[in-house]
Amino acid sequence: MSNLQVQLVKKPDAKYPRVNDIFQVKTVSSPNGNELKDGEVLLENLYFSIDAAMRVWISGAKTYVDPVLPGNTMFGQAVSKVLASKSEKFQKGDYVIGLVNWTLYQIISDTKLHLVKRGGDIDDLTGYSLLGPLGISGLTAYIGLEAIGKPKEGETVVVSAAAGAVGEIAVQLAKTYFKCKVIGIAGGPEKCDYVKKQLGAHDCIDYKNENLSKRLRELIPNGIHVYFDNVGGEMLDEILMHITDHTRIVLCGAIATYNQTAEPYKIKNYPRLIIKRAVMQGFLYFDHPELFKPGQATISQMLKQGQMKIRYDVQNGLEQAPNGLAKLLLGQNQGKVVVKAKSEQPKL
Repeated sequence: MSNLQVQLVKKPDAKYPRVNDIFQVKTVSSPNGNELKDGEVLLENLYFSIDAAMRVWISGAKTYVDPVLPGNTMFGQAVSKVLASKSEKFQKGDYVIGLVNWTLYQIISDTKLHLVKRGGDIDDLTGYSLLGPLGISGLTAYIGLEAIGKPKEGETVVVSAAAGAVGEIAVQLAKTYFKCKVIGIAGGPEKCDYVKKQLGAHDCIDYKNENLSKRLRELIPNGIHVYFDNVGGEMLDEILMHITDHTRIVLCGAIATYNQTAEPYKIKNYPRLIIKRAVMQGFLYFDHPELFKPGQATISQMLKQGQMKIRYDVQNGLEQAPNGLAKLLLGQNQGKVVVKAKSEQPKL
């Protein structure tokens, strides 16, 4: 079996992601089941999640995962199939999810994986769903709202990057599950149209073409109760001028800062948190494993009842994963970016 591998060849500079030359795709030898040690499995990696946090991982900064350094194989969350096993947890044919290398085949410890299906097969849409609404994107949206935002019925929730993978789920949860008034923020009329007409937000502010503060004053004269922040930077600073008493700010992402090479933007309006007795808290979805099952159950029910719409921006072939990441960081994606590891072959 031929095996592809995506490696980081240099740290991103000021030109990245517009100049996408920091990865290389290599053909390497494939591992086989004879090489397994106790507690290990041989995987075929099928579907990869592309997430904005990867931009931080490749910068060399130490975060909640080890950084990806030049010469290292890139990694990310994926749905994989067990081809061979010397594990007591998993058997051949199981489908698992975990943080794996950007490669078609690999040997990995069973401690890094979670079972998602035993017996039978999964189709593409199921694979994408396990990375999107039923996986990291959905759980991040649900846990951010449930554990930190704590929206009450009738309150106003504002979601930035509302057309993105996490944002689109946060919008729909806030409106349908929590029964709140929801205002999205997105870049461009096409994305705002999607947020309003498809996701059901009460309105959406096009920050690229509209004055954010003016529109917030028009739409929410009494202030924001919950702000689900995927952007950070100057937008977060501006939002602080529109909070109300006891606002809860959910710090989920800071994509506005990920590509900065100059001095980071400094928040100036933080005294508003004191005046308004507000809370601003960051989180990682795996901080709350007790919310995994209720979150997946809630989202699954909404999907079954047609109350949640999800878009996937599918990159066809593992070699397209670097392009998928650049597309996400440039804001050119349409929904959750996923990679189908083996590209479709044209029918003759």
